This record gives sequence, C-alpha cells and structure tokens, in this order.
Amino acid sequence: MRYLLLASHGNLAEGMLDSLEMITGHHDNIFVISAYKNDESDFKSQLKSVLAQISISDELIIITDIFGGSVNNESLKIMNDKRVHLIAGLNLALVIELVTRMNSNIFTDELIESSLKNAKDTMIYCNLISQKKDKRRGFLREEE
Repeated sequence: MRYLLLASHGNLAEGMLDSLEMITGHHDNIFVISAYKNDESDFKSQLKSVLAQISISDELIIITDIFGGSVNNESLKIMNDKRVHLIAGLNLALVIELVTRMNSNIFTDELIESSLKNAKDTMIYCNLISQKKDKRRGFLREEE
C-alpha cells in the first residue's frame, strides 16, 4: 500500500490536508506532521513513529514544505529506507495529483515524476494570460 506524509514547519501540512479533504474526501492513508509547533514536538521521533506504522512492503511518499529546510533535511536522513520517496515543495496541486492516482498500477517513481510535472503545469502567472487576452482584443498599448 502507498501512504502519504505531509510534513511542514508549523501548520501548513495540517491546512493542506484540510483543503485536500474538502476537495477529495477523507483519506486513511495520509499522515501529517506539523513540526516545531512547540518545544515538545521532535520531528525526528514523529517521523520514526510514522515509519513504524507502515509495513515493510508499503511505500511512503513524504512531501516536505521546502528543500533545504530542517523538515526536509531530517527526512533526507531516512532515504536509505527503501520504502521512502521524498519530495520537497508541498503544494495542493501536487497533493491532489498524487492522491487521486495513488491506487494506480504504475511504479511509485513514475507516479511521482508525472505528478510533479502536472503540478508544475498548474503554476501560472495569471497576469500574463490576462495581458495576452487583452492585447488580442486591443485593450493594451504595445510596449514602447
């Protein structure tokens, strides 16, 4: 079985799960770690706890908030675990893409690569789209 772990500094991961479930419904195969919210939360032990809950034949896709941040760096330390796939750059489009295709019969690395591509394609600077439409309609001056 494939599992997903959303991991972030603060409440980002919790908010991401909330938004995801508003769109796609509840999921039993998603874990969340909201790191460093208080002095008692130790990300390393929380991460180990998640790994202990999945079997040796399962896979865990971890999505951290930012590459190079402490959450991502700590997750990098468990990359020797063959069950783990690590992605940096948590965003809703990526999570929706992964979740809606989680049970497909493709290899996990292929699922991740295609989901990353599709999620990147949803990131758009909307002003450029608006300007192109307006230019075609004659609403904008040509640049001088």
